[in-house]
Amino acid sequence: MVRFGTTHVTFGLTLGLAVAAACTRTEDPVEHYRLTASAGTAAAGKSGSTGGKGSTAGSSGKPTTIAGTGGVGGADDELPLGGAAGEGAVLPEPPLNFGCADAPISTEPFTRRALRAAAAECAQWHYCRFEGAARVMADALDEQLAAPGEESLRAARAAYAQAFDLSSVLELFQFGPYASQSTSAGKDNYQGKGYRELVYSWPLSARCKVEEQVVVRGYAQSMNSVLVNARGLFGLDYLLHYSGSDTACAPNSAAGSGWAMLTEEELAAGKLEYAAALGSDILAQAQNLRADWSADQGDFTPQLVDTLGYPSEQEAMKVMAWSLLYVERDVKDWKLGVPAGHTAGAPVSVAEAAFSGRKIAAIRQNLLGFRALYQGCGPGGEGLGFDDWLTEAGHPELAREIVDAYVEAQAVVDASPELDEATPAEVEALYQAVKRLTDLLKNDLFGAGSPIGLTLPPGLEGDTD
Repeated sequence: MVRFGTTHVTFGLTLGLAVAAACTRTEDPVEHYRLTASAGTAAAGKSGSTGGKGSTAGSSGKPTTIAGTGGVGGADDELPLGGAAGEGAVLPEPPLNFGCADAPISTEPFTRRALRAAAAECAQWHYCRFEGAARVMADALDEQLAAPGEESLRAARAAYAQAFDLSSVLELFQFGPYASQSTSAGKDNYQGKGYRELVYSWPLSARCKVEEQVVVRGYAQSMNSVLVNARGLFGLDYLLHYSGSDTACAPNSAAGSGWAMLTEEELAAGKLEYAAALGSDILAQAQNLRADWSADQGDFTPQLVDTLGYPSEQEAMKVMAWSLLYVERDVKDWKLGVPAGHTAGAPVSVAEAAFSGRKIAAIRQNLLGFRALYQGCGPGGEGLGFDDWLTEAGHPELAREIVDAYVEAQAVVDASPELDEATPAEVEALYQAVKRLTDLLKNDLFGAGSPIGLTLPPGLEGDTD
């Protein structure tokens, strides 16, 4: 266990990739969308053991590049790490999928109960993979703190890229304990425990709040005292990929004035210490989430399958289905609508992956998560999904139309350059491709005439764009 002391380590502020624009005040969302990493993004994906922290390296100890995540069941091709993760970064070779076996594929005949069971299995599989990636990341951040340098920085960035990509799939599984108790789109106000915001709070993210922790170190007493907008993967996106010594905090604020009093070496050490603390906390949240689902602890699976704690079976199905709508509000409106100029009032104070530049990677994984829940958990959409419910209800045409729209959106995203490098026309094409999918969701799957009785959640009712 790493202990976070006050000893400062000279690191010369090599804590991140250079970005194209650095400024002392960064409150404008448009300004954040203009931040561009000096290199492209890295691929992430295949995973390792689920043993205790520090046990993820394979028995061979052979270095390997991180595998690409061409599908939610794991990738078929290995892609070299580079760009945001660092050129030539390698990690010890782990067992495939972090010991989480293969994606579970339900072969049961469709029933609503069978669909809930399949979704529960799929969610747990993705949570398992994320926990494995979080453990690799926590170990890499501990090693970076113990031996700061270019090599440990590259390894930390590579591990972050892997964990971030897998967390982006989890965005489509915001039901049960992972969800918040908010009644807004994609949330579970009956059984949610809010792990998602502790792991990744975007768009509720604030660079100044991260810098405040570097200065005041409140996290050292208790991470529970740290606001969600200063912790989780957003905090690491900034700490690992931004090399500037400026601050987003007001000069006359406690954090801003304290920042100005620190030397470059003290700032570098403070960033390293907070990054390691965040890595340990993210791992702890992933472990707590897994415990809430496990049969010998929280045992949430039978609660979902038997709809315990929900007012009715249909309400449980609606809550689970609301997770699909992440692609409507978060992806279409916020991730693409803001830079495309379609969304003006979104609560986006900083673009997703503003410092690592992994914007397209996140959207790609979001869509893969959509397929896993809507169509089936297998690499090619095999298994039970909401499309089977539509077919059973006598609407196979709509089931296929949504799959086709997903395939089109995924293809456009897969072929897109990084969002910071895309032309306005390319960003618009991304937006329109995702919109064709979300229009089907809002107007047909969840609309007033929903063939399976689904309704839009508060926050999206009356949304006509």
